[in-house]
Amino acid sequence: MTDPRPVLVFDSGLGGLSVLRAIQALLPERCAIYLADDAGFPYGERTDDDLVGRVVALIGEAISA
Repeated sequence: MTDPRPVLVFDSGLGGLSVLRAIQALLPERCAIYLADDAGFPYGERTDDDLVGRVVALIGEAISA
């Protein structure tokens, strides 16, 4: 029996697609959800509080969709 839980790949704007491809190669039976935050790129200048708020909001929106 395959695991029905999807794997979430969150991409801050750089490198996430290669991570997604690697996961799909290792776990071809698992569903993958790719969530990219291109609008927030780059993350380097943001504060920790800003990043946490942004990521929590984006993942919350994805879960409720």
